[in-house]
Amino acid sequence: MKLRAYIDNLAERERRLLFVFCGILGFMLLVFVPVLVRMNVSEAGAQNERLEEAITNITAERAAVVKHQAQTSQLEGRYGSVAPALAGWLAQIADEVDVDIPETQDRSTVPRGKTFKERSTHIRLSKVGMYQLSNFMERVSASRYPVVISRLDIKKRSGKPDEYDAEMDITAFDRAEKKAVKKVTPKNTVDDASAEEEE
Repeated sequence: MKLRAYIDNLAERERRLLFVFCGILGFMLLVFVPVLVRMNVSEAGAQNERLEEAITNITAERAAVVKHQAQTSQLEGRYGSVAPALAGWLAQIADEVDVDIPETQDRSTVPRGKTFKERSTHIRLSKVGMYQLSNFMERVSASRYPVVISRLDIKKRSGKPDEYDAEMDITAFDRAEKKAVKKVTPKNTVDDASAEEEE
């Protein structure tokens, strides 16, 4: 009632200004409130998109980490088994794929850092077909031992269409065994203690 009486007591010009002000205020509320709400909603949507992208990246990275761990454990398992003497092992594989190794030459062991030792064997294959050669190389590379074909030289023989001479170096990597460190007690300390007991 007081507000109504206050408005009635205003002059015509003041009353008109008050209505214009209330109209502007109402218009601003009608326009700005939805704009602010929309801005908050779009900001929340953008934040949700960022969170979703972060979750997707974490999931993808988790899969990559699991794959990397599997590869690491596979490599550790492969390096855990020491390759046998290369000449005999290669002769056995050659017999399985019907390949003849007329010449084999073992090379000296070379240390590779503090962890690994490298031993290699040079072999020569003569009059071998491409299928037999590829089968032999696949058996060597896919073995459970840390063995690689480090050098390969293939020459076509004249005469038959599928006859080749091949030379290759097969390299095996052995992990060096860790030596147990023994604690040595100084001899002087023991002698001093026994001398004190005698006194």
